[in-house]
Amino acid sequence: MKDHFIDCRGLKVHLIEQGNENHPLLLLHHGFLDHARSWDPVAEILAQTYRVLALDARGHGDSEWIHGGGYYYFQDYVFDIADVIDNLAGGGPIILVGHSMGGLACSLFSGTFPEKVRALISIEGAGPHNFKPSIAPILTAKWITGVREAKENPDAGAMADVSEAAARLRANNPRLSAAFSLHLAKEGTRKTGPGGKVLWKFDPVHRTRSPQPYYLEQARAFWQRITAPTLLVQGEESPFRWPEEENRENIPNAQRVEIPGAGHMIHHDQPERLAEAILNFLARIPDPS
Repeated sequence: MKDHFIDCRGLKVHLIEQGNENHPLLLLHHGFLDHARSWDPVAEILAQTYRVLALDARGHGDSEWIHGGGYYYFQDYVFDIADVIDNLAGGGPIILVGHSMGGLACSLFSGTFPEKVRALISIEGAGPHNFKPSIAPILTAKWITGVREAKENPDAGAMADVSEAAARLRANNPRLSAAFSLHLAKEGTRKTGPGGKVLWKFDPVHRTRSPQPYYLEQARAFWQRITAPTLLVQGEESPFRWPEEENRENIPNAQRVEIPGAGHMIHHDQPERLAEAILNFLARIPDPS
């Protein structure tokens, strides 16, 4: 593995590279409160065919936290993808693979700069339920309260050790093996000081609610501009199911696949099956050269 740190508008953002540098470039973007090393089992398989970059989104993993009075607005993730592509991929086109929050960020980027994306794989990345504009004042109030509390109690939720962190991960996802949950916990925590307790590496500000509502019609405007071949991946046992009337998947010519034996965290639950689905999809895309 090779580490990269790039400057994203004054913020150090971390990526891990695997595979042959002469192979086509594929970017892995994790989801909310996750980190780049959670892709390890999938990345190891994909790296046999592709040059794989796994991103620690800003404020996650080994990427830097925002400074001063800044915040993590969703469009920041889209901007960071642009910086990664311009710094490490010669401007593209690139293959984008994103899970959940990362899947949505990759799809928004793909609609913003269609020419920079060779293929898009969005894993459980359709976004949250649609908001009504009337919720915006309520979200703003919760945001202000939440950020203040996070800043005042940065060590809230400290755990005795990595084993406790791994146990928490298994409690949230019973499909996790003891070995992989320990791997995720080791890579996703940091020691807090002499007491030896550990905290998750992500900025606790991430736990706060954004003041910006999620508007489905706005997301559709991005999705309808996507020109890259697209695969939409769903976990067969995922709790994230959307009402039919919301008609989520407006991406032109998108294909869909469901991974059996997987919940929302497909790359944790069924990494081999997910990697196989990605490789099978990409194998059908003509080589641009």
